[in-house]
Amino acid sequence: MKLEKTNNTDAGLAQEPATQNAYAETSAGRGSYWQLNPVFRELIDIYRDSGKKRGLKESTIYKTSFSASSFLLAMQNRGRESLNDIDEKDVISYFIREDGRSPLSGGYRDTVASVFKSDLGSYTEPARRILAYIPVIRQRRKNIQYLKPEEADAVRNALDDPGSGLCMRDRAIGMLLFFTGIRGCDICCMKLSDLDWEKEEICIVQQKTANGLTLPMSAAVGNAIYDYVTMERPSSGEPCVFLCMTRPYRPLSEDGLRSAVPKIYRAAGIRQGKGDRQGTHLFRYHVASALAGNGIARPVISETLGHTAPKSLDCYLSGDIQHLREYALSIEPFPVSGEVIPL
Repeated sequence: MKLEKTNNTDAGLAQEPATQNAYAETSAGRGSYWQLNPVFRELIDIYRDSGKKRGLKESTIYKTSFSASSFLLAMQNRGRESLNDIDEKDVISYFIREDGRSPLSGGYRDTVASVFKSDLGSYTEPARRILAYIPVIRQRRKNIQYLKPEEADAVRNALDDPGSGLCMRDRAIGMLLFFTGIRGCDICCMKLSDLDWEKEEICIVQQKTANGLTLPMSAAVGNAIYDYVTMERPSSGEPCVFLCMTRPYRPLSEDGLRSAVPKIYRAAGIRQGKGDRQGTHLFRYHVASALAGNGIARPVISETLGHTAPKSLDCYLSGDIQHLREYALSIEPFPVSGEVIPL
């Protein structure tokens, strides 16, 4: 069905976009940080200031500060009041259990270590000593799950079915995830001004890498977004495309997205068992394996997913090529209008 252009301005289309930081200024590690003694809290503050001067993203500073605050709080609970009080046994016992295994991930270890590698002023020397104590944690191989062919078909059918029970917002989100593999954080921060209706492109600045990314706006994706924006999106001056369903209609948060995406799987009648993954990243794995299964070169897949490092693709394509071909996504378009109506 071909959509007709509308003059409806209640959807917020005429509003001037304003700059919005996805991560508002907030105190690092709000839980652990505020329980730290003045010495440890000052260390975290120095790291935060140093990170800002080095141009680190606010999200990176927040995540790293949160992890380091948790580590320092554990040391504080052991009776350690300063870095000089912390010894090797304290650090090793935090990261490694008595059975020799670690309850923590290698990624968490690296995040904590990155704080102690930083320039921490008068704390730098004792921080380097603690850094030397932090053990290497073997990275656990992820159990990558992909959408099976029948699951992919079920999702496509649910997204295309007006009677599936999905609201227009969640349907548009599902189309974006299914056809582009876009990160969830980038969906939440996508602005109306990022939609180029004439070129049929979506141009965003990625939240994770701060790099630009241009994605094709297929008819299926474009029409779903258009339906939502013109017919369901609340009247709001917010520049973000996707808003909460209830007042005061703030931009959809990542927690809100995590609540919305399982509705797509439920509408499709898949992944309802205990332990079945239902996150947004499952769609990224699906798109990556689909493109690989159709013979698309790795550099093109990396560019499509917005990766900056070639190795980032490895975890997405850890299966053999036969596995990837089995889960390849058909490039046959949705049975919708081939024309995206500009706003």
